[in-house]
Amino acid sequence: MCLTGAGISTESGIPDYRGHNGSYHEGHKPMIHDEFIKKHKMRQRYWGRAMIGWRDFANALPNEGHAALSRLEALGKIGVTFEDSSEFYKPNCENAELNWAFSAGYQEMTMITQNVDGLHIKAGSKRGRITELHGRNDRLLCTTCGSYHCRHEFHDQLDSLNMDWVRQQKSETEQADVDTQLRPDGDAFIRNDNYDDIHVPSCTNCRSEKPGFLKPDVVFFGDSVPKHRVNRCYAAVNAADGLLCIGSSLAVHSAYRFVQRAAANGIPIAILNVGETRAEINSLEVLKIEGAAGPTLTDLVRRFESK
Repeated sequence: MCLTGAGISTESGIPDYRGHNGSYHEGHKPMIHDEFIKKHKMRQRYWGRAMIGWRDFANALPNEGHAALSRLEALGKIGVTFEDSSEFYKPNCENAELNWAFSAGYQEMTMITQNVDGLHIKAGSKRGRITELHGRNDRLLCTTCGSYHCRHEFHDQLDSLNMDWVRQQKSETEQADVDTQLRPDGDAFIRNDNYDDIHVPSCTNCRSEKPGFLKPDVVFFGDSVPKHRVNRCYAAVNAADGLLCIGSSLAVHSAYRFVQRAAANGIPIAILNVGETRAEINSLEVLKIEGAAGPTLTDLVRRFESK
């Protein structure tokens, strides 16, 4: 089993939070779940910055590390199979959905990723074999009716409603001769801190008099990964004969718990990362490879294919 973090996507131009050149070092703070849910002003702020940064985030291309993992999947070098369970699905699933889900009787997984950028999928890895632990940044969820929305279409609406505001921000940035700084969750740092004039579209599927608002289908800081998703990852780790962690400091518990599970089960753990990780700090027994993900994984594929 592989567990990937932001370090595998930095070579695609997407910054991380905790790396040695990470966003935290620039003083950036992530969006907090409760602030987004409870404060319209914070939603205006998020979507304002997203109008400047998200297109670049969405247009990022996979790098050689993503391509190497896709190739390792195709070669059968990564991935596990384990028995299916109702614990791997959202509560209150429709019977038809569960009947379809259980038709094979088993699940397959090659990767758990902390990333929300979708670059593993773009590189050719199969979506059904990847658990996107923290969700997908290309999809929006209505907080009232639960319907999903395409983020590309939503940004078309945002841009149309806020053309003057966006034009002004880009003009001020150019005049000041400074760069907007893309952030790990797809928005960007900009100099303006007034977002009161931003118009944010509501859900178009809600049938109530007061339609709900949309949020990226991701786990913001302060929120919890859905339990059924965690259960599925635990089952995959339990079925593995080794766990390879790539490009993650393992600082957040949402990912580190799977390393803890592997250690408790006596499953060998290898870590490919630049910099110390939580596993080493806590003295877990691991094989540590200090190096960039892309070149190292590419060399690994080359060695397998030459045999």
